[in-house]
Amino acid sequence: MRPASILRAILASSIALVAATAASSYVLAQAAAPSDGDAVVAKVGVRTITVREVERKLAAMPPFQLRYFGKTHDEIRRKFVEETILKETLYAEGAEAAKMRELPEVGERIRSVLRNAIVAQIRAEVAAQGAVTDEEVRAYYDANRDKYHAPPRVAIWRILVATREQALDVIQKAKADLSPKRWNELARDLSLDKTTNMRGGNLGLVAPDGTTTDPNVKVDVALVKAVEGVKDSELVQEPVAEGSSWAVIWRRQSIKAVDRPIELEAPSIKQILMHERTQKKIQELVASLRKEHLGETNADLLELLGVSAMGEVAPAKRPGTLPSSRRPAGPPAPSQTPVGPR
Repeated sequence: MRPASILRAILASSIALVAATAASSYVLAQAAAPSDGDAVVAKVGVRTITVREVERKLAAMPPFQLRYFGKTHDEIRRKFVEETILKETLYAEGAEAAKMRELPEVGERIRSVLRNAIVAQIRAEVAAQGAVTDEEVRAYYDANRDKYHAPPRVAIWRILVATREQALDVIQKAKADLSPKRWNELARDLSLDKTTNMRGGNLGLVAPDGTTTDPNVKVDVALVKAVEGVKDSELVQEPVAEGSSWAVIWRRQSIKAVDRPIELEAPSIKQILMHERTQKKIQELVASLRKEHLGETNADLLELLGVSAMGEVAPAKRPGTLPSSRRPAGPPAPSQTPVGPR
């Protein structure tokens, strides 16, 4: 690849274009000094295109795409500037002349580009501050050991009834049709545990000590010991005493113990910490911009919008409007025509 100074010299001394358009026009500048990257190649309205800009855009193009513009260096340079850079600039000038920037959808596209640009800049600044250290990785790993170490767990569905006889009757009914549909029906109709009966008595994934993924739910250890004698998807054949009640238990599935060492998780932890650094910077910027630029909010007006379960947004109510009148049902009244009422 040619050095940047040589490429600038080639561009500055070789590009000479003659073109016109009905919507706008551009004026080509004189050839610049070989080492002047700020020399003007062309002018489109109030915008100038410099050698450095052409060089930057040429360098960003893959070589196989550049071959489209010609076989020689001179053909590539001329055609690239004329068909790519000038065309894009003329489009932009035409859009400005048509005041397309004032269109809501165009304004949103511009804001989206600006948002992405500032987020990209923040990411670059965070990356420039240095990589995540091994000490930071170790601190995160130790603070989140539950993510990387977990005991074996088993999914338990349970129907709780008042007596052992009732539990035996539920077991016989479940054995006759051991399907989630039938089990859910039995749990809904018979289980005394009203916090789980509408979800089939699902207690979630239970650890050997009775803890679950829900910190507010702890299962009697007797239930865990009972399911140790059966395989996944099998029903415990005997009722299990649970306090003053009796439980019918269905072992649904099991999960092996998890033990992921820090050496394996270090790459993903570094990504997480870099993301947290970026999010912290973004939040700080948003707080600063909110304080500086946010002048007024009217959150109460959002009540005028209705959002359906399908995500459709429509006005829910309009203040100060009267109910719409409805025409009576039936065919429309006849109207008079030159040949009589119709």
